[in-house]
Amino acid sequence: MNDDVHSGHHWRSLYESVLGHEGDGSGDMLLRWLDEHPAHVAEVREAGRPGSHLVPLGKSTGRGYSPLERLYAVNRILDLLILNYQDIANDAYPPVGVYPAFCEALGADRIGRRAFHPFFHEVVEVRQADDPDEPPSIVEERWPGYMMGSMLLTRAGVIVTAGARHLVAGVADRSTLYWTFWRRSRPYQDLSHGWGSNSQWGTSFRRDYLVDGRLHYNVDEFLDPADSRGGDEGDLDPASTIEIVRYRCSTVVDHGGELFPYNDHHVEPAPAD
Repeated sequence: MNDDVHSGHHWRSLYESVLGHEGDGSGDMLLRWLDEHPAHVAEVREAGRPGSHLVPLGKSTGRGYSPLERLYAVNRILDLLILNYQDIANDAYPPVGVYPAFCEALGADRIGRRAFHPFFHEVVEVRQADDPDEPPSIVEERWPGYMMGSMLLTRAGVIVTAGARHLVAGVADRSTLYWTFWRRSRPYQDLSHGWGSNSQWGTSFRRDYLVDGRLHYNVDEFLDPADSRGGDEGDLDPASTIEIVRYRCSTVVDHGGELFPYNDHHVEPAPAD
């Protein structure tokens, strides 16, 4: 079996297989695929190794997709596997247990942080606190998040209680979620949307890292800023721009769904917990 990572559309093909699958057996299909494609698994694990946040991955060798585009295809699979942890579920597929089994077989570690932080947690629902200054705290985890070594693979989805000066219900949990292919309960956008059936797979994965006590957001825009497609955030002030990069959405005031935050990056100290 050819497991050359340059040889074709393997992660994309897996996504399409999961999307078109009916009935039971999707978990076995995914785990079997990982066993049969060790080079693809190894490439994802390599992206999480120490120092990988300093290595640009966006260039294609001319033999199929670039490493960032292959990581994006993995992310599309994850977006599909968490659908039934969300609201407005129309069916029971994919079964919820498939997602953690897939991440663990891939070699990822579950995020176990108890304190809310937008690097590790996606806001699924805000329960407004009476005190507007109350900082966000996690009430419930809707789906787990995973780290691949030092690289964020996917954030945990959480319900939080928060004061309105931090997060506003109806904004932080319902505004457009950027760098996201699919959610059931809110608007979403990534750079694949609006492109054709083949062109959309030329989208790059956003890489975020926890390294030496610092959080690095969207590192490839720091490593290779000339590689972006252009665009800007319009009239957003610097603090609002950082907010979008950190949370991937608006938090207090809805800045709308027509932003282009994909060129921005940010670094900050990591929380103690």
